[in-house]
Amino acid sequence: MRWLAVLAAALRRLRQRPVRTFLLLQGTIWGVAVAVFPSAVIQGTREAARQEGRVLGADRVSMRADTTSSAAAVLVRDDLRTVRAAVREEGTALRGLGGARVARTVPDPEQPGTLLTVLECVVGTEVARGHTLAAGRWLAPADGPTRCVVEAGVAAWLGRAALTPGDRIQPAGWPHELEVVGVCAPRPAQALRTNDLGFDLEHPLYKKVGVPLLFAMGILPVPDDWKRSERCVHVPAEGTDELHWIFLRVEPALVGDVANRIRDRMTDADKSVVMLYPLVLPLVMGEKVERFDAVNLAMFLACLLMGAVVMMNLGLLSALTRAREIAIRRTEGATKADIALQFLAEGLMLALVGAGLGCVLGMGLAHLRASLEPVAGFTWTFPVREALVAVSVAVVIGLLASLLPALRAASQDPVQGLADE
Repeated sequence: MRWLAVLAAALRRLRQRPVRTFLLLQGTIWGVAVAVFPSAVIQGTREAARQEGRVLGADRVSMRADTTSSAAAVLVRDDLRTVRAAVREEGTALRGLGGARVARTVPDPEQPGTLLTVLECVVGTEVARGHTLAAGRWLAPADGPTRCVVEAGVAAWLGRAALTPGDRIQPAGWPHELEVVGVCAPRPAQALRTNDLGFDLEHPLYKKVGVPLLFAMGILPVPDDWKRSERCVHVPAEGTDELHWIFLRVEPALVGDVANRIRDRMTDADKSVVMLYPLVLPLVMGEKVERFDAVNLAMFLACLLMGAVVMMNLGLLSALTRAREIAIRRTEGATKADIALQFLAEGLMLALVGAGLGCVLGMGLAHLRASLEPVAGFTWTFPVREALVAVSVAVVIGLLASLLPALRAASQDPVQGLADE
């Protein structure tokens, strides 16, 4: 009860001097915010990538031939072996591998710009592209050219309520009828808004920030709207060795390293390729981001130490200017320990209030940063462990900064304090 009474008195005094209190809180607020803000963004984005990696495309790499290069060459099935070997060299496992050729696009006369795409695929392409099954099965090596797997939007495009395994379809211009053996499950809206580079195409800042950034990096837009249309018909690749695209899925943290390894191997084979994969998520997921921890820790401690110096100096000044108050309390029976406890309580209250406001500021900055990022899956969460450590360190430093003023106040002679008055 004694501690509560002292803390209540300390809080009242801090409220009576808002300007002084504001100055004392600055170091603690910004120190805790600096500690919490990066961790909130990194942990939140990592968690989103792990839980929704398939939706966000965090684990996928798409590859096509670079038609602008003098070393350009078409992709063929043998390149799948090169990809598999490169992934093995990188020391990770393939979650899916496949390739496809855009065999035909069929426009809808009633909806200009709406296309049905027929893909000639090698076995495993649907899984490599991140699809899941709603009914039936995937294409198998024994399937002939008359069987297909359809995506969720094909039925509506054909004017049907639904498609089920065993149904037969024939896209306009296709030479023969196709038997449906599998139907893909509808993909989440976020997946249909996210391109191969990990950008949310409907984010308000994508065209203003994302596109200019990609142009500056030499990455030109790719006409691949069919990947997000849900209107693709997958048929077995028969009679052709050519592939327009190769798709693979690996561990999200290794996507960038795997893509670089594949590019090197393809270059050795005199093929220039374009590798498309999320640009930001692999950086956040990888170990390289941990290098910023040292910088973050240095900024955190610097802010707290500067705040501690300010708190100590103003505390010493306060001890001198409050000589009469201290003297009166001593004459009323307060001991030196009571006086020291009062100043320590004020320091503790400053540290707690500053740490709490620092957490709020850090979360606000994290929310603002995530909302301005056009990268899909870039979000935040409350970093419990980092926040507890930051608050604990802030409280300890605040108490240490209050120790010298507390000892100075406790050692004052009450007679001298009243005489000076």
